[in-house]
Amino acid sequence: TARGPAILLHAGALKAAVHNKQEANRFKWVVQDQKYFRKRATPGGGPPFGVDPGERWLDVGANIGLFAISTLAEGAASVTCVEAEKENIARMRANLRLNGGGPRRARVVRALVRGSTKKAANVLLLSRKTTRHSVLSVPEAVHDGKTQKVSSVTTLRQLLRDWPSDAVKLNIEGAEREVLLGMAAKSWGPSVKKLVAEYSFDVFPRRRDYDEVLRHLRATGWKVYPESTPAWFSGAGAEWDRQRTLGNDARQIWAFRG
Repeated sequence: TARGPAILLHAGALKAAVHNKQEANRFKWVVQDQKYFRKRATPGGGPPFGVDPGERWLDVGANIGLFAISTLAEGAASVTCVEAEKENIARMRANLRLNGGGPRRARVVRALVRGSTKKAANVLLLSRKTTRHSVLSVPEAVHDGKTQKVSSVTTLRQLLRDWPSDAVKLNIEGAEREVLLGMAAKSWGPSVKKLVAEYSFDVFPRRRDYDEVLRHLRATGWKVYPESTPAWFSGAGAEWDRQRTLGNDARQIWAFRG
């Protein structure tokens, strides 16, 4: 459920208040297991992916701040946290305060991020799971149909102009696809050198759609190291089979440029 009494979880010196099973699972995934980072190597023998001291990070889809507190603890100079859902924003601010993430190091921005702002709806579709709110309809057994209007609709390109960054994390429950495809080579600006983006196969199950994103990243100057996918998900006509994956329907894409 979305609401519930807060439980304080710890991982070393880091701590966060979570309110449901999904947030507790996300704490383990992000903070304890550090799944966004690959400190030895990225898939296929690619470079390590982590936080270099003094980096400026842009966290798009910051949720309740778990990646932000991890990144600051790893030595980032600052994190700009972009989130659309107002209750998640409040929880994020609280978790940043718990870990000493003051406004000089952790900036919070409420906005919907789209591939383009032209004719873009400013409505967030609320999931029963506080980790799965999206501008897109995500697969859900009993969706309650609630929505939330967000006054600010922006693009990744504009965020990077407003808040120059060295690294980007992108996880916005399926909308990553349109955001990445909306970025030209020059859209990234001069300073961004690395990216980790989640791809939601339960929202976009076709292999050709996934391959289009990988091709676009490579064509715009990125060296791409995607997380492995099952052997049955190969060939242009392949489709993601949620019955075979048992809920494990997302994969990370790590990328470097410059």
